[in-house]
Amino acid sequence: MAGEEVQQQITAAIQTYREEIDRTRREINEVESLLRQGMTEVDKLSLRETSIANRVRDLDVNLERYEKTDIKTFYTSLIEVQMRLQTMRAQVEQLQTRRETLRNRQSLLSEFVELLEQAAAQLERSAKVADLPFDPQTMIANIIQSQESERLRISLQMHDGPAQAMSNLVLRAEICQRLLDRDLDQARAELVALKNAVNNTLQETRKFIFDLRPMTLDDLGLVPTLRRYVAQVSEKHKIDVSLMVQNFDQRLPGHYEVTIFRFIQEAINNVVRHSGATQARVMLDNSDNTLQILIEDNGSGFAVQDAIASAGTRKNMGLANMRQQIEVLLQGEFGIESAIGRGTRVAATIPLP
Repeated sequence: MAGEEVQQQITAAIQTYREEIDRTRREINEVESLLRQGMTEVDKLSLRETSIANRVRDLDVNLERYEKTDIKTFYTSLIEVQMRLQTMRAQVEQLQTRRETLRNRQSLLSEFVELLEQAAAQLERSAKVADLPFDPQTMIANIIQSQESERLRISLQMHDGPAQAMSNLVLRAEICQRLLDRDLDQARAELVALKNAVNNTLQETRKFIFDLRPMTLDDLGLVPTLRRYVAQVSEKHKIDVSLMVQNFDQRLPGHYEVTIFRFIQEAINNVVRHSGATQARVMLDNSDNTLQILIEDNGSGFAVQDAIASAGTRKNMGLANMRQQIEVLLQGEFGIESAIGRGTRVAATIPLP
């Protein structure tokens, strides 16, 4: 394929993704509008609940002053307002989660457009320098493959996490619906359990969003985000994970920080899921504008050649993603050393812009 044709394809892809960014931006604006309306409604219902609750408390103290119909009306109104308030709060939380998801998507699309623009610039430079070793077709294929691998990883995580949790919530909601006509007390108990399950699912979804795209990357940068991440892993999984950083305090372009974070995140996830390690350490060292990354653990280890041979399978897909992230997206070098019973060392060398 001629370089000019590839340039045209890249330009068309950039335009397509920019249009998708615009659509996402419009959807974010719509969600934010609904979120403002929902929060306003929550505030109104909260005030109404407080007002009715005060009347009910007065009713409890001065029961003899009220007719039975008034008592029933007050309690019915309070229950209706409380149920409406719970529903609106749940809707607001869903909108907030949707907004964060869209913001993450917008950020990821922007980074991919930036990557394509860099590829276009490199292609243009290669056309001007005849002896520059550059294969545009291979580069585009690698970028697309890396993107599709990341999409597959995310889809698998969604299937194993939030999607299954949502299915469980639907089943529990159906149980509550059946109980409403049979046993109100049991229905109330199931609703309480459903509320707790919804809250747990919301927390897990927020964690999934953080794992997908930590907002601190944009605000604070790579190193503070890594410090927070390894602290969370250490606390949750009871693994002593340490982070050592040398000569590296500058900010990098957005797609560099995201890709490096995901690479380290995948390596630590492998430690947590497969190694049985009690200790792990992450080291970053910037020497001569080249970033050296090392992740090592004291776990059970594995046969590297067997894992590489089956890297396309779901179990070992992470290794393929890590190699793509370093060698394709960042034009660096990736290596891994391990043996049964001897732990694992994952290394990467990345030329910095």
